Amino acid sequence: MNQSSSFQRAQQSMLGLATAAMLVACGGGGGNDAAQLPPVAENVAIDPTSACTMQSFSAAKLTADAAVTVMDVSTGTTTGANPVSYCLVKLKVDPAININVAMPMKAWNGRFRAEGNGVYAGGVPALPQDSVRQSFVGVTTDTGHSTNFLSGAFGMASPGQPNTQLQIDFAYRSEHLMAGVGKQVVKAFYSKDPVRSYWYGCSTGGRQGMMMAQRFPGDYDAILAGAPAMHWDRFQAYQIWPQVVYKDEGVTPLSAGKRTLVTSRAVAACDPADGVTDGVIDDPRQCTYDPRRDTTITKAGCAAADGSCLSPNEASAVQRIWGGARTVNGSLLWPGVERGADLGALAGSTPTGGAAPFPVPIEQARYWVYFDPNWDWNVLTAQNYEGFFNDNIRTVGPLMATDTPDISSFKARGGKLIMYHGWADMLIMPQGTVNYYDRMTKAVAGADEFSRLYMVPGMGHCSGGAGTDSFGQGASGAVPLTPDRDIFRALMAWSEKGVAPASITAARIQSGATVRTRPLCPYPQVARYKGAGSTDDAANFSCVAAN
Repeated sequence: MNQSSSFQRAQQSMLGLATAAMLVACGGGGGNDAAQLPPVAENVAIDPTSACTMQSFSAAKLTADAAVTVMDVSTGTTTGANPVSYCLVKLKVDPAININVAMPMKAWNGRFRAEGNGVYAGGVPALPQDSVRQSFVGVTTDTGHSTNFLSGAFGMASPGQPNTQLQIDFAYRSEHLMAGVGKQVVKAFYSKDPVRSYWYGCSTGGRQGMMMAQRFPGDYDAILAGAPAMHWDRFQAYQIWPQVVYKDEGVTPLSAGKRTLVTSRAVAACDPADGVTDGVIDDPRQCTYDPRRDTTITKAGCAAADGSCLSPNEASAVQRIWGGARTVNGSLLWPGVERGADLGALAGSTPTGGAAPFPVPIEQARYWVYFDPNWDWNVLTAQNYEGFFNDNIRTVGPLMATDTPDISSFKARGGKLIMYHGWADMLIMPQGTVNYYDRMTKAVAGADEFSRLYMVPGMGHCSGGAGTDSFGQGASGAVPLTPDRDIFRALMAWSEKGVAPASITAARIQSGATVRTRPLCPYPQVARYKGAGSTDDAANFSCVAAN
């Protein structure tokens, strides 16, 4: 990647200049010296002043750091209850970034909302129906390539050569252009700038939001970043660690029965520590359950096909998976999947009991690290893993790592940030997010004036798991939720009214019915039972300092 570094620096310089120009031209941002953005009225309703036609938007003379082409203009209606008519503008920014801008045909609420991607993105940009249903302008992108979202092949131009342009487009340029070009389209249609510009995403979408706060702080007024894939180089390297451990321990990957067994034992051991037994580990960092010492399930001679026990080597493998990727000397390289999380995604097996590595770290190694489509993960051992881990940092980190802790520029321009992460995330290690937030609060004075982190006990990757995983991040808007029950509405209230969020009420929903509610507390606070009333009712919990 060294031979393309000068091109990368030139791109970054050009993008920096373009950022300043777009902020002046497009509004929705404010200057870097703004301590607080002006308040916004709730009931904004703006109708278009232009027709939803190719002619209207072709005449708008849209600009970016490369040629912008209006590919298609059409009208449509959202599906489901309370359909909303919209104007959809499809754009391409050279060389291949496709952007969709969907705008309500009447009563636009004045807000601009960019929706993030998953994994490697690609394909056809999604129609941002969820945003439009709630009267937002919704914006999406394919991030500059059309390959399958699980494929990282676009990162390689040819064997031995990175595709630096497409890597940059995926890493940050496409998300930045969503703001600049998207707001120009809004201005052309409504003759007004957005009153607020929001980023909304989880996983890759969370990483993208954090990248905007770090690299382009003027693009978005407020950012919701769930399970952010910020440490792209490191957590993806960890994702293959479980299979390396299995090889090193000389065992076949654990069957579903064994994985369920050891996870349930960990939960049973650590669940009561928070004062309530509810099938959820409140903070897995406090859980020290070690299957090697659990003689009720770990037994010499336990067969690989026996789901009622673990062999000593299988127990050792699980302990090493939970303990994180490590050097041969035992030094921690990256935190592991937490106790209580589903081990199937990263530590699963094929139906015949063979290794089933998660595909993404293999894609990264082939097309972003070694630029060799034939690279075979089986070359990895516990002895050479540290070199592999460092190779990922060296080649992928400069573009994709999104862990700059000093985001004081985003704070200074009045930006607001809410992050959230499930403690039972089986794909992106939650301790990476906690560690980043701790670093950020040390780097930015008064971090609690503009940022919050909510850790969600028992929640998996963005949703799912045994915890309360419903808190408005996917709300359709058919029945508006109050800020205390909707994390995005809480972000809006903070940005638009200066109302800082406290706890967020999350729900566990089964078969369409709410069976439990709990407060999500701003980190480092945790929810604790008051001692009376139903433990399935958030009203009977309070947010307190962690022990």
